[in-house]
Amino acid sequence: MKIGSYEVSVLEAERFRLDGGAMFGVVPKTLWSRPHPPDERNRIQMVTRCLLVRGEGRVIVVDTGMGDDWTVKERDIYAIENGQRSIVAALGEHGVVPDDVTDVVFTHLHFDHVGGAVIRRGERHEPTFPRARHHVQSAHLDWALDPTERDRRSFREETFVPLRDAGLLANRGY
Repeated sequence: MKIGSYEVSVLEAERFRLDGGAMFGVVPKTLWSRPHPPDERNRIQMVTRCLLVRGEGRVIVVDTGMGDDWTVKERDIYAIENGQRSIVAALGEHGVVPDDVTDVVFTHLHFDHVGGAVIRRGERHEPTFPRARHHVQSAHLDWALDPTERDRRSFREETFVPLRDAGLLANRGY
């Protein structure tokens, strides 16, 4: 898709599952389970879709998917199927390598939107896109750093704090 001087492509990174009741809240299961049949653990299929935006000398990635730094137990809980599907693989299908990326924009910092922004190297998490400026709203960063008990499991500090510590995270007040 072309928007002005920018070319926009949709990328699919990982597939995973989340609890259907948690996703649909007060909507009765009889309504949401028809179009989104749950598995035996009440989880529905989810897909991380990210955007690649190119133009005016910029290569911008919007959200980075879940990444691959998950324990065996977590992979089971979320039924993560990322093996060969990752943001890096998806970008590669469009001829883009991590060093080409100039900007990463996070819609928010939930694990399924920011996990692919870092790679585990031993005990450290390093930026997947070391040359990119990473953008997130200031209020959301504050929330992610001090979440409520209800939201705590949606955030994984190891996926965004290393970006901040490396000076790559630009938090904006908008």
